[in-house]
Amino acid sequence: MYSLIQLKKLVSYGRDSARSLPLRLGFLLIPVILACFAFLPQLWAAEAEAPDVSPPPDGVYGGNTAEGYQALFHLTTGGFNSGLGWRSLYTLTTGSFNTGVGAGTLAVNNGNENTATGAGALLLTTTGEANAAHGALALIFNSTGSDNSAFGDRALQNNTTGSNNIGLGSSAGFNLTSGDNNIDVGNEGVAGESGIIRIGDLAIHDSVFVAGIGPMSPEAPNQVVIVDPATGQLGSALASSLPPGGLPTVAFDYNSGPVTIGVGGAVPFSHAVLFIGPATTETNSTTYTINELGLYRVSYTLRTAVLSLLANVQVRVNGVGVGPTASLIVAGTSLSDQVTFIATAGDTIQLVVGGLALTLGTGDNATINIDRLR
Repeated sequence: MYSLIQLKKLVSYGRDSARSLPLRLGFLLIPVILACFAFLPQLWAAEAEAPDVSPPPDGVYGGNTAEGYQALFHLTTGGFNSGLGWRSLYTLTTGSFNTGVGAGTLAVNNGNENTATGAGALLLTTTGEANAAHGALALIFNSTGSDNSAFGDRALQNNTTGSNNIGLGSSAGFNLTSGDNNIDVGNEGVAGESGIIRIGDLAIHDSVFVAGIGPMSPEAPNQVVIVDPATGQLGSALASSLPPGGLPTVAFDYNSGPVTIGVGGAVPFSHAVLFIGPATTETNSTTYTINELGLYRVSYTLRTAVLSLLANVQVRVNGVGVGPTASLIVAGTSLSDQVTFIATAGDTIQLVVGGLALTLGTGDNATINIDRLR
């Protein structure tokens, strides 16, 4: 005689023991199935003596086809359903156009137009409709979610109420729960998110090759694709908005609070640097290091105190002055300038004081921009 031990085996079997069902969900599954069958205890004694359905399942009856122990067991008015396998479409009564191939497929379903292939696929779907699950345990915990497509072992396994999700590949969309409109290809996804496309696994895949990319005409609104290497997220920008030679690389820093810099000293900057791109890094509060050969532009502004008359500032690369010296002519005014030069990897940049000591005013009193132009 069959027992519910088989149900326990159904959800625990799998080629990868590390991918077994979450312990909490596994324990929850057993009482759910028990509840589904508790109202029919009399059937257990008679199951070996009478046909599972009447008329017997071989062939076609009412547009429905059933083959397997208690497949389509409770069907009443539903039409054009096909159940193949142990308790496939077991509780279906009025639903139509469903197909279940594999043990426990669509076992508690009463929706329409669901297709499940593989042991346990769409096992707990109740009223969800138009779902397609192909692979063992694919969409097994789905209950009311509709229009989901899962292709692969355990694909979209933990989705419950989410709809319009696509999981392609083994365990694709495994972490999705209630979000909608996600596409996960070879990626396990993130619980609860919606409207996200994830292709590949950052921990596994490190290269992308896409065929069929052709040139655009000069008249087209050309854009460039920008990639966040930490997350793999793609973005875009108008090519016309970028500096000549490629993507923007910027370093920006500023200083707060009064400070006096002696002759030959470098201007300090006291805040966290904003970096866009890898071309420049901060060595210390006064020094920045170039990481890539290119054409650079340094722009700076210093707001001085009254006592700083006759002081001056110059950009220095590796300790050598580059470009003009900005001299303070009127006490208490600002010093500002812009210098463009070619730098190589390993070069250092500083703003160095000359003439007399320079005292910066109170508040935000110094800014510096280091831009790689090409």
